[in-house]
Amino acid sequence: MDPSSKSKIPPNSKDSEMMVLGSMINNREDFIYASQELEESDFFYEENKVIFQTLQSFFTQKKPADIHLLAEELKSQNKDRTVGGVAYLVSLAQFAGTSAHIPEYVTLLKGKALLRSLISTTQNVEKKALEDPEDPFSLVEKYQISIKDLGKRFSNKLPLLSADDRLEELNALRKLYQGKKYLGLCVKTIDEFNEKLLGLRKLNLLAAAPNVGKTALTIQLALEVLLTEPDACLAYFSLEMTSLEIFTRMNLYLSEMSFRDLIFGRNSSQSDEGHFYSKDDFSKIQNASDVLKKIGHRLQILDTQNCPHIDARTVISYVDNIKMKTKCKRAIVIIDYLQVWPISPAMRFPSENEIDKWRMGEMKKIRDSMNEDPVIVISEARKPSNSNEIWGGDLSDVMGSARGTYTPDVVLLLSQLKPKALANIWEKNNMPKNIELDGKFECSDEDKPGMAIKHYLSEQGISICKLEIPKARDGMQKFNIFLAFHFHKNTFLKINWDEFKRIQLKKLNPTSHFD
Repeated sequence: MDPSSKSKIPPNSKDSEMMVLGSMINNREDFIYASQELEESDFFYEENKVIFQTLQSFFTQKKPADIHLLAEELKSQNKDRTVGGVAYLVSLAQFAGTSAHIPEYVTLLKGKALLRSLISTTQNVEKKALEDPEDPFSLVEKYQISIKDLGKRFSNKLPLLSADDRLEELNALRKLYQGKKYLGLCVKTIDEFNEKLLGLRKLNLLAAAPNVGKTALTIQLALEVLLTEPDACLAYFSLEMTSLEIFTRMNLYLSEMSFRDLIFGRNSSQSDEGHFYSKDDFSKIQNASDVLKKIGHRLQILDTQNCPHIDARTVISYVDNIKMKTKCKRAIVIIDYLQVWPISPAMRFPSENEIDKWRMGEMKKIRDSMNEDPVIVISEARKPSNSNEIWGGDLSDVMGSARGTYTPDVVLLLSQLKPKALANIWEKNNMPKNIELDGKFECSDEDKPGMAIKHYLSEQGISICKLEIPKARDGMQKFNIFLAFHFHKNTFLKINWDEFKRIQLKKLNPTSHFD
């Protein structure tokens, strides 16, 4: 290497750095664009790195890029002198270019950063080569990989890959899974997720009407993954309910108790103060607690109170942190739910469809970071115009269906059976017919048998649901099954018609014994 080269300043463009920062301060769209496209290392000058880092944190926290807020934040971190004080921030705002040119400034900065990274890589290779390694071919291979990685990171151009490159990726996937039965993470109760989908994997969109059991089903799947897969962790993002409410529902599922019994107790004998639970209930609560303690840090729940500013980058980073903490290699992510995924006040959309498109884009970013691991996103279903149709029983019922059903790898539709369908399935399985409808229910003669059955099951804390998979990719098979939702216990089970018969016969003949 030319000795004089050591004194040369690495490639940079201070004017472009100032243009970008000034544009971020002056313009919302530029602020969003640059925050998403650039990294701190794309800046060369230390003062500009510090300012960009702070602006990017504002973007993550959904704060505006206000010059006064920026100055106060830098001052609170004792970095205001590092960047040259308020005077330098004002000069940036005056130095800003126009929004039309921001992509060119960003591309220029990335190009300079690429050259600096290339110089650093080649200097490192030169240093290693001067050490006269025993395996020079290995050094060349590492150099080639480093250069290739640089190209992937900085290039905005479409890749040109040969068939050999694609075959190498496919063979790596085959080598990873050959001889195994499943690609994804396995559950216990609903084995169709294992057998039909080859395990939970990729981006799953679960859509249903309100109060059908979307959250309960995802909680059940998540806990079963944690119990079945000791090398997996869970990141549950609850954007509507609190983390305590989600954790309580997890306890209901594990203890098989109702909310009332878990919270209030039901032991009528209270001769000993504080003994509000029967021995059986106390044992259930203790067993659920033991299971959760054993799972430990592998189970994490975030809500809007402990994570008020959430985006795809936050989710990806959080999952990586859980994996690092627990040493887990795999993870399951649950987003509850899509329609309340936050939008920055700085962002503007011309229509609801564009909002749906952006939100699904955020979900795709999370999915792409997870390899084959599952991301389950809960979505609302649209109420059908025809009262005879099932609410949430068709792909067109998914909210944001213009995008909502294109991007996911799996679409799951969960719906309660209409009275007529419930009566048909009841009769098909030879269930008792002597169930009378309470007079307070108003419905057509056609729906009366089904309404009677629905009311009877509701008294037992059960509703019959249909789970349908109308879309599935990559070796997955579509399916639909009927499930019994035990809503007091937040549990979905395969329907046991024989058990239903025993319950009904017992109700009709309380003194009799049935096998």
